[in-house]
Amino acid sequence: MAKLFGTSGIRGKISERVTVDLALSLGRALGTHLHGEGQVGVGTDARTSNIMLKNAFMAGVISTGVDVIDLGIAPMPTVGAFSAMGVISASVIITASHNPPGDNGFKFFRAGREFIRSEEVEIEEAVANKSFTRAEWQDIGVVHKNNFRNPYLNLVKKFINERGGLGKNVKILLDLANGAATNYTPHLMRELGFDVTTINSHLDGHFPGRPAEPSPRNLTKTMSVINDSDYAVALCHDGDGDRLAVIDEDGNFIDQNRVIALFARDEVRRRGGGRVVVSIDTSSVIDEVVRKEGGEVVRAPLGSLQEFLVEDDAHEIVFASEPWKPIFTDLGGWMDGIAGAARFSQMMVEEGDGSCKKLMSSIPEYPMLRDFMPCPDELKQCFISTIKTRLVESITGIERIIDSDGVRVERNDGSYVLVRVSGTEPKARVYIGARTKETLDKLEHLARNLMLQALENCKK
Repeated sequence: MAKLFGTSGIRGKISERVTVDLALSLGRALGTHLHGEGQVGVGTDARTSNIMLKNAFMAGVISTGVDVIDLGIAPMPTVGAFSAMGVISASVIITASHNPPGDNGFKFFRAGREFIRSEEVEIEEAVANKSFTRAEWQDIGVVHKNNFRNPYLNLVKKFINERGGLGKNVKILLDLANGAATNYTPHLMRELGFDVTTINSHLDGHFPGRPAEPSPRNLTKTMSVINDSDYAVALCHDGDGDRLAVIDEDGNFIDQNRVIALFARDEVRRRGGGRVVVSIDTSSVIDEVVRKEGGEVVRAPLGSLQEFLVEDDAHEIVFASEPWKPIFTDLGGWMDGIAGAARFSQMMVEEGDGSCKKLMSSIPEYPMLRDFMPCPDELKQCFISTIKTRLVESITGIERIIDSDGVRVERNDGSYVLVRVSGTEPKARVYIGARTKETLDKLEHLARNLMLQALENCKK
């Protein structure tokens, strides 16, 4: 059986992987998974392939007897939130998030959180076996339209208002990446009392302003704009609005781990403790900040945060995040860059006196490395088995080893090394964090040499 789902839904080129045929099969598979009953919400980002794939997917769903609610172009957080509405069986967004414009994909939600692996497997099995429910002519589903924008924004606004006050006309810059959050975040921020200026703020699936990923290399123009202005902060999205990147008033990109640590600390303080779940590729600065507030940090394999949200003790999770993508569990189980933008700005006003730099000054900043080297798919299993052994044998002062997704070796001086293989590309990735540049450099030299040796060993 072919594995369709990666670490973040299904993604790929529309000419090769995410085709109309696949969209039709996925719609039929979801309807089959739902036993031919219920209602499914379907939204898209602004990519040029959105209508093509949406129509094929909806055709597949209604062929099983399940009704479809067409949400139109909507951010991923909105589609995720829609799945938490009581009468909705599931919701799906057709998006490739931060991928290039020639890609597209699918992400499935139920009860406000992404599908867990067991649910994904059911979809994959139905597609592989072509074992689909088929409704009789009189039982075919119907398609309705629903604009969920205002209910979603009201939901977020209520969450934000419960945490603090209004924006006091503080000036902020929003870089919307010509994506699905274009008609959402600016409206929300103005409603919350901020003075908002937007760039890359018309819907365009070609992403003419910049590539959809809000990484430092793609945000150089935005950094330049804010550096020559009186904006307090720039907040940047990707193509579907689940990601948030932050640039301070001097045009400096804020490391994602520090943003996660800021949100996590705030939620732990509010609950007087609790559990924070983050992906394995995050920095130990989160642990340092959360533990000081009496909270606990749990690391999960990349793409598996939702597995924790369905456990019996999920109520103890006060915050969860992968880099860029916060989950505010008091709001829901979906990743939400729109709510993140609003909450960050609110905290900046109340805790930073209107300064991003002042707000972030309470979160330590440590050197960190994220890099990769080529690793053919056929060598990945051998490589990761070899590197696990060699890292553990070579690194001193080990405090903890996590091997649920590659191998992460944490040392008693706060430094760590993570090596994992990509689930979507022929790459081996390395993540290193340390309290000093000297320690980082030593660990980098060691890790790179061990990775090269492991690759050479696996080629023999």
